[in-house]
Amino acid sequence: MPKVLEEVLFKGISISKGIAIGRLFFLRKEELALSPAEVSITFSEVEKEVKRYRSAIHISRDDLNDLQRFLAREGSTEAIAIIDTHIQMLEDPFLTTFMEKKIRECLKNAEVVFCSVISSYEKGLAKEGGSVFKQRLLDVRDISERILGNLHSNRHGSTEVVIPKDSVVFTEELAPSTIAKVSKEQVLGFITERGGVASHSALIARSKSLAYVSNIGVDMLYPFNSCTVIIDGGAGDVIINPSSKVLYKYKRKKEQHKRRQSQVVRDITKQTQTVDGVQISVLANIENLSDLDLLTFYKAEGIGLFRSEYLCLGRGFHTFSEEEQFALYRQVMEKVKGLPVVFRVFDVGGDKGGVVPYFSEPNPALGCRAIRYLLRNKEMFTLQLRALLRVGLEGDLHILLPLISDVSELLQAKELVQEVAIGLCSEGYEIAKEIPIGAMLEVPSAVLTCGLIARECDFLSIGTNDLIQYTLAADRATQDSHSFYQPTHPSIIWMIRYIVEEAAKSDTSVSLCGEMASDPLMVPLLIGLGIRKLSCTSRYIPLVKKMIERVYLKGSEDVAEEILKMENHEQINTFLKEKYQKLVFEIS
Repeated sequence: MPKVLEEVLFKGISISKGIAIGRLFFLRKEELALSPAEVSITFSEVEKEVKRYRSAIHISRDDLNDLQRFLAREGSTEAIAIIDTHIQMLEDPFLTTFMEKKIRECLKNAEVVFCSVISSYEKGLAKEGGSVFKQRLLDVRDISERILGNLHSNRHGSTEVVIPKDSVVFTEELAPSTIAKVSKEQVLGFITERGGVASHSALIARSKSLAYVSNIGVDMLYPFNSCTVIIDGGAGDVIINPSSKVLYKYKRKKEQHKRRQSQVVRDITKQTQTVDGVQISVLANIENLSDLDLLTFYKAEGIGLFRSEYLCLGRGFHTFSEEEQFALYRQVMEKVKGLPVVFRVFDVGGDKGGVVPYFSEPNPALGCRAIRYLLRNKEMFTLQLRALLRVGLEGDLHILLPLISDVSELLQAKELVQEVAIGLCSEGYEIAKEIPIGAMLEVPSAVLTCGLIARECDFLSIGTNDLIQYTLAADRATQDSHSFYQPTHPSIIWMIRYIVEEAAKSDTSVSLCGEMASDPLMVPLLIGLGIRKLSCTSRYIPLVKKMIERVYLKGSEDVAEEILKMENHEQINTFLKEKYQKLVFEIS
């Protein structure tokens, strides 16, 4: 075992960038949920036990609603959506009617019945393997521990763990709600043994700008519990007991980064051009109304992707009325004051939660979601289209259809839009003469037929997050698949170029709205491939704009041509870092 006072460096996987300096705190997994005492109940006690279980569900829902309100104040939109998935899980018949039925049948206390049923379900998920099922397993465990904790607290009081201020938490694996509920003053960063770049916990950490490194064993860190630690989230480094020299270096580095970020925000301009005068539009990805204030602050040129399903947090989509939607969409249009707004219609179902029971979809990533779900549930789709078409006169509104995999889906959706428009006119509503309809390209079949799709719509939007997942048969939900999920894989680069070329034949505009658009290192390559419109997370807009202003179109095109000849993502990554890493550091 190393001496406790020695400086020790551990190398892990970068999950969320940033620097954290604090004291290690081991977050022990709560043991009470694993082996509750078994208590037999009589027939006369059954309804009382069911009522106690319902109370635990109700309290859990209230806890999660409180957590969402806290996250809204922090501006953590990705986290809000993930916690909403947990709220929807509480509505699933598996956790309501089925569980109550089992309590009545087994004549045991709710904790024991619940643990037995959940344990069987978890074993089934564990056998499936794969990152999607691993993420679902973590979500199930998260919500199960919350329910069991509330059942337990009904009898024994609160079991909440108190985390000291300025802690750097380390644990085996992070539950999404754990990372969501901590304040930035309480917890400065996270280190875990397991966890992937696109796990729910990772998304929440990035939304809260918390440093996070994974793939470091708890057993290695435990001897250093309570010691001073530095996390370098960008490099994936964890430094225990740093020397005064190293500590000073990282404190200075953190302060410099903070000053540079402030300077970048102050210097950004509304219109963004390359050095040689080629205009590149930089828009924002938006999830909720509170995000709209960031548009002016970051000088976004509009909303390139409004994830409309996030407006329906904490409720069922089928109860989201036309008038409620119209009022919300109108607020958005009034707030942006004439800037273009691309509303993506509800991307729900499958792994998105909300409308398909969480426990019933066998493979949510390949399930009935997005446009597939909407075309099967036309009543819900029609309500949203009516609200969107009615608000079209308020400004520059575009409608984006998610997960288009075939031109026939696009034609069906366009036909429904036309039917809705005719219906509104017959009812006396005045609507815009033309509202652009776009297709989101997220699956290989859409890319291969993008020429056909481009001829049938007004614009294309490349959703690289799902496109990479479906093309490479890998996602980033766990570290097991992290090495396979490569945005710089040659196939992805070729696809982007092919989409741009095919769209140009029908004069159809193309934007790119995946995480690639938020990475300054990728910006010159995307410009060189022909992308002229980027939509990214609001906080990355300044860096993206700065990068655009530092490159030439001709140089970017030469870079793209060179990269298109390369055979693997390692070559491409190395080339981009050698070419632009120093510039990225200068602007960030």
